[in-house]
Amino acid sequence: MSERITIAPRQKVPRVNTRIKNSTKPGFVTSEPQFYRCEHCHRLLINENYIGENQSSDEIGIRCCHAWMTKLIAHATSDDQAIEHQVSMVISGGFDANVITIQVGEPAHPMQADHALQWIYLHTFQGGQIKFIPPSKTPATDQSKVENKTVAIFALSDSDAYVYCDRRVCKGNQCKFNCKRGFTAYAYCNLHGLWKTTM
Repeated sequence: MSERITIAPRQKVPRVNTRIKNSTKPGFVTSEPQFYRCEHCHRLLINENYIGENQSSDEIGIRCCHAWMTKLIAHATSDDQAIEHQVSMVISGGFDANVITIQVGEPAHPMQADHALQWIYLHTFQGGQIKFIPPSKTPATDQSKVENKTVAIFALSDSDAYVYCDRRVCKGNQCKFNCKRGFTAYAYCNLHGLWKTTM
C-alpha cells in the first residue's frame, strides 16, 4: 500500500524588515565577553554577563578534559603581527537590512591548516554572534582563492540594527553619529591567538 503525499500550495513568505523603531541609540545589554579554551579538545567557552548583574572582574575557573581552561587574552592591534590580524568592519544596508562584513588581515589572513583563523566573534548591543571558519584546502600560493575565507557576514536585527541614516554603506568612524560605536570584533588565529578591534 503506497502512501500519498500532499504538498501544500506555495504561500507567500512575508518580507522581514530588520529596522528598529527607536529614535535613540540603544545601550549594551552584556559586558565584554571573556573567552576560554581547552588546550586538549580545543572547546571554546564564551562568558558574558548582563550589565548590572554580578559584575566581578575575577576570572572564572572552568575545567575541561580534567584541566583548567585557558583564558584567551586579546592582542593589541599595535603588535608585530597586527597587519595580518587587523580587523576591518563595513556596515551596509541602510534602514532596512543591516549587515556587518568583517574581514581579517590586509592582505587577507592565511587560511592553511597550520595557520588559519578559526572563528570571528562580534559583540553587539544585544550580546554577540560567532562564525566558525573552516581551513582552506587551497594551496598557500593561490591567495586569490583564499581571500573570501577571511570574511564573515553578520546579519543585524532588533536593537543591533539601529541606524541614524539611510546610507547604503556606513561611513563608520568618519561619521559624527557612528551608530555602531562600541561594537567589537574578535578574531582567533590558531597560531597567534586572539585579536580584538573596537569601532
